[in-house]
Amino acid sequence: MSAKSDPRDESAGVEYSYRRTLSAGELLPAIGVGVAAGALAFYVTRILLQRTPLSARTLPTSRRPRRAPQSHGG
Repeated sequence: MSAKSDPRDESAGVEYSYRRTLSAGELLPAIGVGVAAGALAFYVTRILLQRTPLSARTLPTSRRPRRAPQSHGG
């Protein structure tokens, strides 16, 4: 068994690719998706920040809703 000095495939470096410039029509869908994702993130964050707290302990005692007395008739 003889060991190679460079085990990489020699034909892998033959292909060369480059990035072409994109026109505005080709960029428009990507820009639209980015704007929509940003708007959705803003909306969800706004909803989460404005929602009413679920814990009644955070409300002042004067604003805490009072329960009507329950009758135990039977």
